[in-house]
Amino acid sequence: MNRTQYRLMAMDIRNNRENLAKYRKIFKYAYPFGDEIFKRLMINQVNPERFIAFLNAMMGLEGNKRIKEFTFRVQEIPSMPSQKKPLFDIIGTNQAGETVLVEVQQNVDSLFIDRLFYYVSRAISTLVPEGKKYNLPHVYLLSILTEDLFQNEPDTYFHHVTLSRNGNRFYEKFDGFLVEVDKFAKIDSRTPKREKEQSERAEMLRFFIQLMNETPLSPQFLQSEMYAKLTKDVSLERIEDELFLREVDNMIDLEYAKAGAFLEGEKAGIAQTRREMVKAMLADGLPAEKISAYSGLSKEDVLALRG
Repeated sequence: MNRTQYRLMAMDIRNNRENLAKYRKIFKYAYPFGDEIFKRLMINQVNPERFIAFLNAMMGLEGNKRIKEFTFRVQEIPSMPSQKKPLFDIIGTNQAGETVLVEVQQNVDSLFIDRLFYYVSRAISTLVPEGKKYNLPHVYLLSILTEDLFQNEPDTYFHHVTLSRNGNRFYEKFDGFLVEVDKFAKIDSRTPKREKEQSERAEMLRFFIQLMNETPLSPQFLQSEMYAKLTKDVSLERIEDELFLREVDNMIDLEYAKAGAFLEGEKAGIAQTRREMVKAMLADGLPAEKISAYSGLSKEDVLALRG
């Protein structure tokens, strides 16, 4: 299930929660970058190896910077009652006591960077107990973007953010990493095989993209114990209804927040998303009659979207 399909499913289930059953028949895998699903896949205090592999791959950490141990902490950062309460999807520390902040960003808008720095500043403000010296630990930020943020840079999906002075890095204790997932998919699809990126990050992103597109997994993923377990865990048959419905509520809240005056364009937005999903189903070879039953469009309207 990709993000477009996930959005349409959320809108449909919002109108009638019993519709969840039909999507379990259509799709094999859940959308892995939904907030609840992502945390279910990654948070395991006893066996954090999967998340450690994810962090090292996404941030491109090498040598003595690689994360070998990880301890999860509560996600919410304390704040004053009058202030907004920031929330990262996952917070923790590595073997060196360095802080790692992780978020999956569904709502990339004009205030995304402002919001991100506000969240980071609140997290950093809790790292030094009152009355102690301001000897901050190294802070790593990883933001997985499900929409393109830097649209004027179509060939760059990975961004390393540091603090610099006159063009030179002057503070070594902060590293931010932004990963544009959809942009990577577009770059990878148009790149000749011999020129494709061979990093751990690219390989892991290809795995997630194959899951989201519900295409056959490449042999290296089928032969990997980690990827085999991850594939099972993201299977819809492993996701209980209660968690899935929380995901729906989260996505609807984001859609409202992103649209602002959502009611004015709600019908048009739902219709456009529904058409996108129908096109995806046609591309996957589903019969027009079945697509009509799932989407609510007539068979004629479904066929009109073909090609």
